[in-house]
Amino acid sequence: MEFMISIREKTSLLHSASEHSGYIKRIVDGNASAEGYAEYLFNLNSMYRAIEDTLENNINNPVVKDFVTKELYRSELILKDLEFLLGDKLPAMELLASTKACISRILEISEGKPELIIAYAYTRFLADLFGGRTFPALLSKNYNIGPEGLNYYKYDNLEDIKGYVMSYHNKLASLDLSDEMRTEFVNEVSNAYIYNLAISNELEAKLNL
Repeated sequence: MEFMISIREKTSLLHSASEHSGYIKRIVDGNASAEGYAEYLFNLNSMYRAIEDTLENNINNPVVKDFVTKELYRSELILKDLEFLLGDKLPAMELLASTKACISRILEISEGKPELIIAYAYTRFLADLFGGRTFPALLSKNYNIGPEGLNYYKYDNLEDIKGYVMSYHNKLASLDLSDEMRTEFVNEVSNAYIYNLAISNELEAKLNL
């Protein structure tokens, strides 16, 4: 588990910042809106699609294959939420610059070092498993979002989420990577948090104009 300890220690501040700043903080504090939340989801959806496509495209990679976890894929579920929340406004939505930069980085990884996509899967998918236990009630109570707009948080095929997370951590801990690649992996986890921070903060700035 030394590798997991290293990841946590070296990325803990960015991890905390990504959960407690920008538009995410506004949502949690009850000061956002359903429309703003929908725009946040719109940007997340493109990130998820890029992560999921990269995982699928590298399903035969010996390192990546164990992380092609379709039960954690979110893009199709988020799309359902967006269709409900935005309706005919959805086709006119535009991605934030930070989202485009994140997707560009993911595509670069896919072509050069696909093993690093696991860093993005880890930061997003596991965050969802934890957030999925608190956000539906928060969004329903504070923003009157009904179940039709909360598909993102559904895990119908996972009965033991805690056990699943432990198993995922064990897979990460036993990744067959060189020392150099492990360093790059930890750096990419930091990058993933930075991109998530950038998206949240750019959206916060945009909606405060």
